[in-house]
Amino acid sequence: MSKKLLCCEILRNEIEQLLQGKNIEVEYLEAGLHTDFKKLEAAVNNALESMGNCGVSLGYGTMCHPAMEAIASAKGSKVMQAKNCIEMLLGDQLAELDAQSRSFYITGGWLANWRKIFVEQLHWDKVDARQNFGFYERILLLDTGLVPIDEERILEFFDYTEVPIEILSVNLDNLEKLLLAALG
Repeated sequence: MSKKLLCCEILRNEIEQLLQGKNIEVEYLEAGLHTDFKKLEAAVNNALESMGNCGVSLGYGTMCHPAMEAIASAKGSKVMQAKNCIEMLLGDQLAELDAQSRSFYITGGWLANWRKIFVEQLHWDKVDARQNFGFYERILLLDTGLVPIDEERILEFFDYTEVPIEILSVNLDNLEKLLLAALG
């Protein structure tokens, strides 16, 4: 019996890199479902049922939905022990970066999906974006080297948020440790 993993597509490239050659069945759900907790819960439950429920590990953070651990537990599954995809990548480094400045974090997957998440799902226009991002001193784009960083997308996102975007190279060590623990 192969192991099973249900994930948000935000970290698809990173997870596929880490699981390359392993006998693990992976299913990805649409990025940005966490903007509507009812949709996320329904999508997770439906996917878990189609994957056979028990023993499916969730490549979601404990805070992607306020009841994520309870949703997983009810189906005999477990959640990766990180709050979200950013903490999955950064681990303890997140606190250090937070101490430097008020940062909003994105991944290459977030950058590729920002319009879908903020414009289509949250319905934020440029004014809403400025109000919501105005608290931040920077947007920190976590670059794993697996998702091409499109400079035009960076400029479009900057134009939308009006917050400087910095790129930080990160490795997959913490994500790998969390994946291995979740897949146990």
